[in-house]
Amino acid sequence: MFYVSKMTPFFFLLAFTEILFASFSKALGYDYIFVGIITVFGFILHTILGAAYQIIPNSQQVQLKNEKLQIFVFISAALSSFFMFMKNYPIASLFTATSVVLFTIHVLPAVKNIQPVTIKFLLASLVYMNLGAVFFVMSHLPVDILPSVPFQLAVHSITAGVMLNAIIGVELAWIPMILMHTLNLRLAKAVFFILQLGILILLVGFATVMYKVVAVGGLIILSGILIFLWIVFDSVRKSTHKEIPFVVKFFIAGHIFLIIGILAGLHLAGSGKLDAVGIHMDLMVFGFGGMTIFGAMFHLLPRIVWNMVHVKKAQEGKKIPNVFNILKKNEAVISLYVMFFGVFLMAGANFSDLHTVKYLTALVFITGLLLFFRALFYRLYQLYTL
Repeated sequence: MFYVSKMTPFFFLLAFTEILFASFSKALGYDYIFVGIITVFGFILHTILGAAYQIIPNSQQVQLKNEKLQIFVFISAALSSFFMFMKNYPIASLFTATSVVLFTIHVLPAVKNIQPVTIKFLLASLVYMNLGAVFFVMSHLPVDILPSVPFQLAVHSITAGVMLNAIIGVELAWIPMILMHTLNLRLAKAVFFILQLGILILLVGFATVMYKVVAVGGLIILSGILIFLWIVFDSVRKSTHKEIPFVVKFFIAGHIFLIIGILAGLHLAGSGKLDAVGIHMDLMVFGFGGMTIFGAMFHLLPRIVWNMVHVKKAQEGKKIPNVFNILKKNEAVISLYVMFFGVFLMAGANFSDLHTVKYLTALVFITGLLLFFRALFYRLYQLYTL
């Protein structure tokens, strides 16, 4: 690993705290707007900020300059999270915009080679990250000089524009590395252009409050995702691995939720009925976002912590432990299955008017989160303190 960001673990811990808080809030019956803001502008955005601090410099084989700027980005992100918890969305949006702008100023000069398709996806994600932050401000800040924008535009700029681009782009780099098998790059480039067209049309639909246009954008995105899944399936099929690595299982689980979540969104856009909003959010945020992000954390964070421990032990002249002797694959897989089951239960609970049902289903997902925390964060803490 060429570059190690010491702030990435803190971003990941912040993001985990946010989804845990959002899950408890959902169990207690908080409105879906509050839960949506915490998960989208908190959990999803802050995970991607932390991951990008690690991925972008390593993809370019450069060291970031002014590394202390990461601290200010993290502080802004943490303050935005705090004000989201307090339901002070205008102030939260300003800190969100601050963290995104500082992050962009920090990492963009490091990008020199834009030829890899993964970098194209990440740059597209960065563009929508800034747009989403601006739209978040415009949707909540009561200032006359700023035109108001639909809140759905701000949310989907992050979920479709940022999350989808970042996850697909990173998986195109990581899955071949994990499976030790190349992907079809020609199709991967086609997926990039199809998704950008679909995302643009989707956001135009939300901006103009024309949900038929949103549905068209969603259909185009769905076609791009299906092509991407074929690329992944073909790579897994040709892999020499005896079993699918558990990180890839997280990714596959996430994409199952993505397909169902897009279909729920198409129902929303096509029918104009809001009865499926909760289902769509559970599948896309807790399902697709949660599963793929947790898989990414399992792939990335052990390497970061091991590098930090490597330096520490080398300086002390001690034996360097093997990270894979610390992490327990069975713990990771069990947490995946419990969270996977929990998301389906939470989505299904939207059909029930009984709060007890919603509480119990959220509790299943929370149990999976705690198992995930033990499998990753607690085990890495053990590694770091050896």
